[in-house]
Amino acid sequence: MIIVMKKLSIAIILLASACASTPEMSNTIPEWVQHPEQHYPASRYLVAVGTGSSREAAIQDAKKQMAESFVVKVQSLTKVNAQSKLSQDTAGSVSGDSSQNVSKEVNLESSTRLRSAEVKETAVVGDENFALIALDKLSARTGLLGEAAPIKNELNSILESLEENHNQAQLNKAKVKFAQLQDLFGEASALGMSTIIDMNDYQTRMLRFENAARNKNLHLAFLVTVLKGENFFERDLEACINDNGGKVYSSEKSPANVNKIQITVTERPQHMKMEGWEKIRFDLSAAIIQADGRKFQAQTTQTETGRSRTAILESVSDKLSKDLCEQVFNRVSELKPEGKE
Repeated sequence: MIIVMKKLSIAIILLASACASTPEMSNTIPEWVQHPEQHYPASRYLVAVGTGSSREAAIQDAKKQMAESFVVKVQSLTKVNAQSKLSQDTAGSVSGDSSQNVSKEVNLESSTRLRSAEVKETAVVGDENFALIALDKLSARTGLLGEAAPIKNELNSILESLEENHNQAQLNKAKVKFAQLQDLFGEASALGMSTIIDMNDYQTRMLRFENAARNKNLHLAFLVTVLKGENFFERDLEACINDNGGKVYSSEKSPANVNKIQITVTERPQHMKMEGWEKIRFDLSAAIIQADGRKFQAQTTQTETGRSRTAILESVSDKLSKDLCEQVFNRVSELKPEGKE
């Protein structure tokens, strides 16, 4: 009798587990599809509902809907470029990064993430599947605060070192940490929690250091030429030099003690399985030659995926040019100011 009862108990447990993992089946669309806010109030949750021919397709569509909604909110506040991918673990928790290209299964990098999002509801109505994903703002707040704390500590340490000894390399490190904090602030703002990350003091200090760097670079003269490859990078590198306070000259008007930047661009198409998409690696190297003959090398590389070569070139040029520009200004103390011996 005891053995029979144990078998019955096990059967009940297995049946319950099977039911828990099976989507709700009905002939009418569930209330949570039409009015999700009644079940998951906006004061607590960010919600998205998706549809598809299967449970997985509906979940994927819900991820895409939430990603696009969240990205729009973040971009409107921080103007960050948020494109990447969401993933789901076996427990139904959604992690990873938001993207408008989720359905394409293209893994693109980004810094904007959806925290604490979970698949809360699924249902089948006829041939249509529905799924609801909800992001718990309270859990997201905890995650944001936890991630912001070490970034703040590192940024404070770098800014303190800049107070004692201003140099471009440390300023570039500060810019990276500041950008990370801005991304987190954008996420917090999109969730209505902007007050948990105070950016005012950091913005003021960063602006002061950036102005000091520009003033230091005001008398540096540059001549940029492309020795080999795509000329597209010349424009973006010159723009970056101007943004950092340097002066860019043409070959006809450059002073005798101009600092020359000679660029070589190598373009390497990569194998891409997905139809309609291209993948290219660009290697950018430069020889920086001072008026007194001293030289140093700088190089950077990036592989990017896109719909066309032009789109890829637009995407990588800004990043690579800024990276090369930073390397030049990291060595700014070695460059000879215009009009000075």
